[in-house]
Amino acid sequence: MFGGEPLLEHNRPIIEYIIQKAYEVGGAKLSAVTNGTDLHAYRDLLDPDLITIRQITLDGPPHEHDQRRTYADGQGSFARIADNITMALDLGVRINVRLNIDRHNIHFLPALADEISARGWKNYPTFNVYTAPVQATNGQTDTKTTFSSWELDRALNQMRIAYPDTHVIDRPDDRLKNQACMLFSRRAGPLLRSTFCGAHTSMYIFDLFGDVYACWKRTGDPHIRIGAVTELGEFVFNESLQNVWRSRDVTMNTICRRCRYGLYCGGGCASQAEKRRGKFFAKFCDGFAARFRTSVAEAYLDHVAGVAVAASPDRGCDR
Repeated sequence: MFGGEPLLEHNRPIIEYIIQKAYEVGGAKLSAVTNGTDLHAYRDLLDPDLITIRQITLDGPPHEHDQRRTYADGQGSFARIADNITMALDLGVRINVRLNIDRHNIHFLPALADEISARGWKNYPTFNVYTAPVQATNGQTDTKTTFSSWELDRALNQMRIAYPDTHVIDRPDDRLKNQACMLFSRRAGPLLRSTFCGAHTSMYIFDLFGDVYACWKRTGDPHIRIGAVTELGEFVFNESLQNVWRSRDVTMNTICRRCRYGLYCGGGCASQAEKRRGKFFAKFCDGFAARFRTSVAEAYLDHVAGVAVAASPDRGCDR
């Protein structure tokens, strides 16, 4: 399920119908990306076998989040979301909290780390909190306020030195480091991929108008709509456009084909490549070479020092 906001309280009958139909066709695993404000209305449906929460977004500690995400009456939403996160964690549901970080809110992360500790979220094995750079994809965000993934990773590294409690918050490349950790410990082989994300394999994004997209970052853009659901419930696809999205991989441009990191990077984000270079099949490295080398070096040093590997692939090496 993908929004808009799928888990609004008044959407519950629709969500129950989706769950029923999913189970009628076979054992489905359902997850939702939600803002978490009405999650309490789905308490009895929050279960690893019903709905798990793939992502809830926070934009900082209460005072910062409440300036960015307000209700129509001007009230902030942090307290309500936080209470719902605790409720879901108590039910054993996996919660991934995403922090959208730019140059305006990064300095609030130590306060948010304190909030996470005070609420006891880091003690739940099903809780994970990670950072992602705000991307200027809508034409309204000033690029001077944003980080690249590499810039954000380095900034968070420095912050961890000054504020050790921020280790509870994952850097963008902690997952890459953990994959290297597992390789050194021989718990897993290399995780290779020829594509960057599900937009180039099998992902379908349905919006509330019945339009279908391959990329969730570009929903609402009619130029990249790959299909639609008719009023009769039939699927109509733009086969040529769908084939364009599904054919993008690391073999589609000379630079990616020759790159030693290609099967770890997957060629980068197509939307960013098109925005930055004007070509859908162009590369978008996002500093991946430096990020990869640094992550592997950190993982090797931890391996030599005997630092344990995290149980979850979503986190870096345990400390």
